[in-house]
Amino acid sequence: MWNYRIATVTGIPIRVNITLLLFLPVIVWLIGGQIGTQQGAEIWVDILAGMSDHPITPDELQAGNTPWLLGTLAAVGLFFGVTIHELGHAWTARYFDLNISSITLWIFGGMAHMEENPKEWKTEFWIAIAGPITSVLVAIAFYIPLQFLPPVPELIFVFGWLAIMNVVLAVFNMIPAFPMDGGRILRALLARNRPYAQATQAAADVAKFLAVGMAIVGLLGNPILVLIALFVYIAASSESKMTAISEALSDVTVADLMTRDVKTVSPESTVQDLFDRMLVERHTGYPVVRDGDVVGIVTLADAKEVSPHERETVRVGDIMTEDIVTVGPDEDAFEALQTLSRNSFGRLVVVQNGEIAGIISRTDVMTALDVLQGGGDFSGTEERVPQF
Repeated sequence: MWNYRIATVTGIPIRVNITLLLFLPVIVWLIGGQIGTQQGAEIWVDILAGMSDHPITPDELQAGNTPWLLGTLAAVGLFFGVTIHELGHAWTARYFDLNISSITLWIFGGMAHMEENPKEWKTEFWIAIAGPITSVLVAIAFYIPLQFLPPVPELIFVFGWLAIMNVVLAVFNMIPAFPMDGGRILRALLARNRPYAQATQAAADVAKFLAVGMAIVGLLGNPILVLIALFVYIAASSESKMTAISEALSDVTVADLMTRDVKTVSPESTVQDLFDRMLVERHTGYPVVRDGDVVGIVTLADAKEVSPHERETVRVGDIMTEDIVTVGPDEDAFEALQTLSRNSFGRLVVVQNGEIAGIISRTDVMTALDVLQGGGDFSGTEERVPQF
């Protein structure tokens, strides 16, 4: 939610989340505020003294609005580095024939959205480590020009600051905690000699332990670190849960779970007719079919939006949702669940050879998951009562 596309690089959409737009001024304030103090300016002068042949002074960094100009350039440059970091993941994933649907920049950095998880530990290892390696290369790309820049204090500070921060970005991401690269590298290494789900659980436990440690340190005076710790803890728990679900559904297809006896409605039916059918058949959603083609989905929530005195005249075709997503019966059940979650759908239409083969709902998948995780042997051979 609240993501805005700002560019497309090598076919990969780059999006900015509103949290970054709100947090960016805070970063500018933190950087500019530090430079604006005598002690802060002196610290950076000492650090940069060993990186450039052109010495700068605290007074040059603090003149006029210079601290805020430097803060703005540094903050924007930092997220440029984060973008390149994520592109490093994306380009490596492409090398292994895995698709990255988009990159999102947000309050805690960046996320490259992979459409499927790597199946081999080596693949995940190289995709994960590509980010820190890319950040080191970006740091070098800022450091080398620093040796040839003219004696302009603003340029020397920005290039030097970004060279250092990209190294910090690489090192920080190597912390073995999900969802940072170090956590994925740890899982990849653990997965060499144990099941993927067990490797994920072990890596998630390490991440949670580190998150608690970060939170304790953050409570001593760094609220941002507390937020990062909370994010890491939640992300580690989520990663562990999703991997367990993926493993449990690894041999289950959509055909095993879908409802085959599908009730449909015509777009020409009135809303009152729809209510009458819902009452008798006890369904709360129907595919809408015209001449054998699925043209939409209509639910009880759609019908409720029509006032009672209009239900005899308003047609199903007027209120149905036309933006439907279909799946094939041979698709993995876990992939269908991801599609349901990603699009906030309650159900998907299963299509085979251009015709409706069934309906699969989130309830179908979660019921099967409960059975499997409870030790049951789920069988997809029975006819199912539709779940809407």
